[in-house]
Amino acid sequence: MDDFNRRVLINMSNLHGGGGLQVAISFVNELLKLPLPDYRVKILISKEISESFDDERFLKSKWDFKTLDTYGLKTLLSSLPAIEKDHDIIFTLFGPKYTLNSSVIDIEGFAQPWIIYPNNPVFKRLPWYEKVRVRLRFFVQKLFFKRAKHLVVELDHVKESLVDKKVCGKESISIVHNSISSLYLDPKQWERVYLPRNANEIAIGFVTRDYPHKNISILAAVAKLLNEKYELPVRFYFTLTNEEWGNFREQFGEYGRTVGALRVTQCPRFYEQLDAVVFPSLLECFSATPLEALSMRVPLFASDRGFVKDVCAGYAIYFDPLNADDIARVIANYFLGDRKSDDELERARNYVLSFSSAEERAKRYLGIIEQYLEK
Repeated sequence: MDDFNRRVLINMSNLHGGGGLQVAISFVNELLKLPLPDYRVKILISKEISESFDDERFLKSKWDFKTLDTYGLKTLLSSLPAIEKDHDIIFTLFGPKYTLNSSVIDIEGFAQPWIIYPNNPVFKRLPWYEKVRVRLRFFVQKLFFKRAKHLVVELDHVKESLVDKKVCGKESISIVHNSISSLYLDPKQWERVYLPRNANEIAIGFVTRDYPHKNISILAAVAKLLNEKYELPVRFYFTLTNEEWGNFREQFGEYGRTVGALRVTQCPRFYEQLDAVVFPSLLECFSATPLEALSMRVPLFASDRGFVKDVCAGYAIYFDPLNADDIARVIANYFLGDRKSDDELERARNYVLSFSSAEERAKRYLGIIEQYLEK
C-alpha cells in the first residue's frame, strides 16, 4: 500500500499538565521544524499545548493540527473514538488512551510508575480507602495499556518492569530517552520570572506540581534544619499554584515561597536565579527536571533512586529522600564548603547536552510509527 494512503493520528489531547505537557510542547516544537513525511498525519493537541505557541506558527505550518481536550475515561464519550476510526495508526504520546477501537494499531508512551511499582513509599502512606481507589485506578489503566500494540518508554528500568509485570512483551517496547527541550539552547525564547529572594539568602528551587510522589512536605523539615541547626539562610522556592501552595504554606512559614505555576518558557529564567535545585521525588519513570537543572549549570540535590541516577550519573548530589536529616546534611555540606567548581558545572551541562536531544526524540517517535507503516 502507498504510504500516502496510510493515515496516522498523533494524539496529545489528554496532556494538560506536569511533565507530560512539557514533553508534548517540546515534541510539537520539533515537529514544526521538520518537513512533512510521505504519509498523512493529523495531530491532536490539548488547549494547554495550543496556548504555548503563537497561532501564527500553526498557520504557517503544513502539519495538520487540531485542538481537542480529552480526560481519562470520559474520552470514551468524546469525539476521539470517531476520529481514530479514520486512521490506521494512533500514536499517543503518553497513554493510556481510553478508547475501545481494535481495528487500529495503537502505539502509546508509558510513564506511569504506579503500575510498575505498586508498593511504593507513597502507597504505603495512604489510608486503606485510598489504597483501594488507587489500586482500582491503575488496574484499569493497566488494562488499557495492555491493548496497545507497542509501548514507548524513557528508560531501561521501565521496560524491564513492564515485561516483568506482563504488560507488554520486550519485542513490543521501544526506549526513547527523554531530553531537555531545545528551548534551553535558545535564550531568546526565555521569558522573565520574578524571584522575590533576599540578597543574603540561599535560594533552592523545585519545579513541581502538588503530586504526593513529589515528596514536597519533607522539605519543610529540611528548611528548618538548615536554618536553625546549620544556621544557613535557606529558602525553598516552588512552582506551585497559589491553591497548591495553600497545602504547604503553614509548614514552611518564612522558609518557603511559590512563584506560581510557570510557563515552559519561564523555567530557564527560574533556574538561573537559583543557588541550587532540589528533587526529592519518591517515584518516577523519568523526569526532565534534573536534566534541566544541570543544563543550566545549577547544582542538583536529588533522591538516591535509580530513576535519577540512571539519568544523572555522578553529576547530581544524592540523598535519602525519606530522611530529612540526611537531605539537610547533604545540602549543608555543600554550602559550607564542598561546592562544585565552574568546570564541574560545565561538565554536567555538556553531559546533559550529549544525553539526548529534543530533535532526536521527535525523530525516534516518528521512526517507530514508520516501522509499523512498513509492516
